[in-house]
Amino acid sequence: MTVLLDAYALIAYMNDEPAAPVVRSLLWKNDVAMSAVQVAEVIDRMERLHGVPADEVELVVSALGIEILVADYPVGAEAGRIRARRYVSSGRTLSLADSLCAATAVLGELIVATADPVLLDVSEAEGCAVLRLPPR
Repeated sequence: MTVLLDAYALIAYMNDEPAAPVVRSLLWKNDVAMSAVQVAEVIDRMERLHGVPADEVELVVSALGIEILVADYPVGAEAGRIRARRYVSSGRTLSLADSLCAATAVLGELIVATADPVLLDVSEAEGCAVLRLPPR
């Protein structure tokens, strides 16, 4: 089964954070995918918060052979439904990017890999399998 990496997972890998060994193993042993929305989040955070130029981040993503999934109309509509259902019930803010990640996982029957507690809770509530990564 394909593992869907949240932005957290790839950022942890690139910064050699505690989740990096798990993500490295996933990259070598599994079918791994990311939503294009999570790629945008990785590029933004790596450049803005860690000073890594966007072009370098793009090179890393393309070299890793991660399948990039498009956020099309069905994914967008499902993300809206998920956010409407789970935004308040989670007790914490559910970002639009995390809603799109969860929707991608739901529609693709994918395993969500992250340490983000809100995304983990929402993904499980929506019936997705999850892989809990070590937190920072």
